This record gives sequence, C-alpha cells and structure tokens, in this order.
Amino acid sequence: MKPFGFALGALTGAAAVLLLNRQRAQRVRPVAKAALKAAMMAYHEARVQGAELAEAAEDLFAEAKAEAAADIFAAAMAGAQAKAAQAGAETKPATTPKSESAAPTGEASGSPAARESA
Repeated sequence: MKPFGFALGALTGAAAVLLLNRQRAQRVRPVAKAALKAAMMAYHEARVQGAELAEAAEDLFAEAKAEAAADIFAAAMAGAQAKAAQAGAETKPATTPKSESAAPTGEASGSPAARESA
C-alpha cells in the first residue's frame, strides 16, 4: 500500500475518533472505509494510466530513433556511393602487364611450375 492511501485512512480514522463519540464512529466507519477504498482504487487507476502512457512514450521514442538511424545510414550510403563514383570518374585504372611477382595465391613464384606457366 502506498503512503497516500495510508495517510488518507489515518486522517479519516483520526477525525472520526476525535470529532465523534464512539457510537457515531461505529456508524461512520463504513463511510470512511468506502472513501478509503475509492481513494485506493483511484490511485491504482492513476498508476495504471501512467504506466500505459510511459509505455506509449517509450514506443514512440524507439520508433523515432529507428527512423533517424535509418535516415542517417541512407545518407551515409548515398555519400559513400557519390564519393566512389567521383573517385572512379577521376582516375581510370591503367592496364598493367602481369609481372612474375604477382603469382596467384597458392603458387610459389619461385617454383619451377610457376616459371614455366609464366
């Protein structure tokens, strides 16, 4: 039980004891109990609504974060593609003859089979 419900119950009980005599307090007890119960129910409902609101806000934040990350990634990819296209247009690769030092992987350049195939 939370402090709000306890405080409301304590105040209601204290007021009933101080202001009313014992006989009247017995008649007022069901009313005080109903008021306390209503306050506790309202508090519980407020907590539930607050939790639902917080969950909706978290979902909205997560969606916005995901969309922002996707936009940033798309912009970075577009920039990289533009930069690659610009670099490709500026320098055309020149054809160079194969040298003996550029042997395919798995073959040793100093082996007799490698020298015969070159």
